[in-house]
Amino acid sequence: MKKIKAVIFDMDGVISNTIPLHYIVNKRVADQLGIEYSHEWNMSMQGLSRTDTVKEIVAASTKKITQEEFEQLCEQKNKHYRSLLEKLTADDAQPGIRSFIEQLSELGLPLIVASASRNAPFVLTQLKLKDYFKDIVDVTTLKRGKPDPEIFLKAAELAGVTPDECVAIEDGAPGLKAILQTDMYAVGVGNYEYLKEADAHFRSTEVMTVSALEKHLNQKGWTLHE
Repeated sequence: MKKIKAVIFDMDGVISNTIPLHYIVNKRVADQLGIEYSHEWNMSMQGLSRTDTVKEIVAASTKKITQEEFEQLCEQKNKHYRSLLEKLTADDAQPGIRSFIEQLSELGLPLIVASASRNAPFVLTQLKLKDYFKDIVDVTTLKRGKPDPEIFLKAAELAGVTPDECVAIEDGAPGLKAILQTDMYAVGVGNYEYLKEADAHFRSTEVMTVSALEKHLNQKGWTLHE
């Protein structure tokens, strides 16, 4: 069996129940531009940066806006999002994820967060989970965002391992596409059809246990244990 030496996590929708918050703030941007915004569209953009998300929404509208107006939309979106994040508590972690993280930590595996959110350290602190993670990728140092694999390759580097020694967990389409361009073992979590492209698929974080993940890994000749 080949040993997994690190586990990399996306944050929104995997660790934190913040997808609904993204929907709220993104819908406000869409409302300002006079266009409809759906939950499906929201999920398709999970993993994109704040700037790229606003670009997508603007591109779908018929409005022509200046660079200054674009930057104002980005800033308003972030302020609104931060105000919602300040209300987060440990109860806003995804169901079952705390136990999953604790068990992986007990195995001595370095855990890394690869999130497009610049607010990741704050969110993890609010959820009382930050101390479990060896590191968080600083997205401001990256040249390319998801679906480019750079963020996940950087996470492996921070863990001190090679990509083929990592499990990477995602719920968003751009993020999963990024993982699938690497040699990492891809885990998709959620009900969306595209997640079935991952090496292992769990319909929710509640059923994504360490023992269930180990069974999937064993089928491909990998293990979480020594």
